Amino acid sequence: MQSFFNETQCNKIVLWAIEAGEIATLAFKSKKFSVEKKSDGSQVTSADTAVSEFLREKLSQEFPQIPVICEEGNLREISDEVFFLIDPIDGTSSFVSGSVEFAVNIALIKDKKAIFGLIYAPLFEGGKMIFSNHEDKIISRYFDGAEEVLEAIEMDLSMLQIVTSARTKDADIESYVTQIHPDFAHNYRVEKLSSAIKFFRLLEGDSHLYLHFRPSMEWDTAAGQALVELMNGKVKKLFFNQNEIEIGSNLDYKKANFTNQSFVAII
Repeated sequence: MQSFFNETQCNKIVLWAIEAGEIATLAFKSKKFSVEKKSDGSQVTSADTAVSEFLREKLSQEFPQIPVICEEGNLREISDEVFFLIDPIDGTSSFVSGSVEFAVNIALIKDKKAIFGLIYAPLFEGGKMIFSNHEDKIISRYFDGAEEVLEAIEMDLSMLQIVTSARTKDADIESYVTQIHPDFAHNYRVEKLSSAIKFFRLLEGDSHLYLHFRPSMEWDTAAGQALVELMNGKVKKLFFNQNEIEIGSNLDYKKANFTNQSFVAII
């Protein structure tokens, strides 16, 4: 697939993500941010708002024809089939608690499909960004500015490697593995992380699958899904019928209230 953005545009988005990460990092390290609760009970900080305003301004100036949907923004109903989906600080609860497991997510949606993705975790594992470039290659950029192209690799199947949320119940993981991957029912390992950095584990070949059993928002997943699918992976809906688990169609976008159901991501 031909990338939506040219090289110059991709480079600008990467640089804006780095600047957004600097805004978040400064607030995180100085502890100079306020915390409020939104109507849904989730937390939002002044750092979320600052990053959101920065990215909205930059993207709107460069791409005035493309609406920007952001977790902390007011725009929620659009008719456009092409739009940005932004999560200024994915993992706000981690950010507030002092954990480095937070990220800046930038995605582009076209015809209900995520086609560009960037995830930047400015402090996780020394600082790491994964994004799709102008050639739709998946690029890993490290804290020192070094970059490498990531490609899907054949993982060792002696043990099933799973990454999931810290709030995922062990019993739910066991049920999924027993039903969907019965050969590994007693031979799997689980790593629990926060935010979109879980997609890093898939993209870098450290996990076979990413399980998410709770509702999420489209800006939580869009960047990661774009990257996974550009690496020929899948992000599939999960359905629960009493005790039975079924894998459905691809997770899609521009849904009512921008809400996702449970899903599994696989490369």
